[in-house]
Amino acid sequence: MRKLTFIILIILVSGFVTSSDVYGKSRRHENLKPYSDKGITVLEDKRYFDVLLNHIDNAQHEIIISMFVFKTTGKRTNYADRIKDALIKAARRGADVQVLLEQEGVRGSSLNADNEQTAMELTKGGVKVYFDSPSKRTHVKAIVIDKLYSFIGSHNLTASALQYNNELSVMVESEEVARETARYIGEIVGGFIK
Repeated sequence: MRKLTFIILIILVSGFVTSSDVYGKSRRHENLKPYSDKGITVLEDKRYFDVLLNHIDNAQHEIIISMFVFKTTGKRTNYADRIKDALIKAARRGADVQVLLEQEGVRGSSLNADNEQTAMELTKGGVKVYFDSPSKRTHVKAIVIDKLYSFIGSHNLTASALQYNNELSVMVESEEVARETARYIGEIVGGFIK
């Protein structure tokens, strides 16, 4: 676990901000590509959705997700619904899709209601859904695709995070990081990840 934490820390602090970024040049222009170096891509704001959706659409074998909140609304314009639909399509074409969601130990929680609604729809579509223990909060926002690509950062799967908020995540192309991330997610729910 310390090794994974160290790798993520290095990713987040090693060379992504240059003096030109700090002193006047903004990275927020839509036509700029995300930083990419040695298998690491920084995904700002809405760009996370585009890159993630593309990787889900191209997943061949497995998708493993741990998400604090996955809020769908049934609207086609909602980016979280588009991710949900892509996950169901991946499961139907034979990919092993597993999703771990947060479950609070609070009766009447809106987070629980949102995650339970999405879980029901995913399950109907052939996705395996798990909930963490209500006694411990799982605030992880991580996705592993085909044992190679890891998406880790601040984005939840909600319209707010995917379409409107200031958010920052990274995609790491590394079998080692993917393996460690999947292992960590699996340990939360008793080793369901192979």
